[in-house]
Amino acid sequence: MIRVVSYNIHSGRDLFWRKRLVQMAKTLIALNADVICLQEVHENSKYGYQARYLSEQLSYSMAFSPSIALADGFYGNALLTRLPCKESGSILLPARREKRTLLSATLVWQEREIRIWNTHCSLQAVSRTMQVRLLRTLAAEAPETPLLLFGDFNAANVSFSPLLFDCARELGREGLPTLPTFRRRLDYIFASPHWVVQSYALSPVTWSDHVPVIAELDWRAQEPAAPAK
Repeated sequence: MIRVVSYNIHSGRDLFWRKRLVQMAKTLIALNADVICLQEVHENSKYGYQARYLSEQLSYSMAFSPSIALADGFYGNALLTRLPCKESGSILLPARREKRTLLSATLVWQEREIRIWNTHCSLQAVSRTMQVRLLRTLAAEAPETPLLLFGDFNAANVSFSPLLFDCARELGREGLPTLPTFRRRLDYIFASPHWVVQSYALSPVTWSDHVPVIAELDWRAQEPAAPAK
């Protein structure tokens, strides 16, 4: 099975803005995931080179998708992985105000290429709708390639069906809040039909305002049917 995590690290700080990056690193080490997708990550001297620090602590390779220029660096999304990474890049998402990006990477798991996407959608509803629409369009362009989509979508009841399924909903766990203080689920892991979800859980740590979302998946026994033309 492949073990994956999505985690909004809130600039490496907890709900009371105390620095918690060291504790986050220890939690991520303990989670022992193959793929970790992070949102609200800094790579600048003002808040620290957080993706770099976490990758070094875990001895994982790193990819970073800059969304906003900040101080002498950037703020955005990050990918940490122990799997071979063939390529990674950043796609600008439509937004009326604050810039948002999609981190896209191609990894190799069990001798097969898989796509990993990581994003953080807008708080503003119109921008968020445009972003989800573009993600849906992009996902439909290569349905033959296994895809996992991670992120903080800043909304409840996000759906990419039938292109992608919601790992929490597959196991009846969609009621679990990923933003515990406000009892809301904003963080998701979506998967293409190539996958079957074996487990889904949240890690009840308080290092961020969000909690880590953990899923374990394996190949579906039968390949999904090709889409009708």
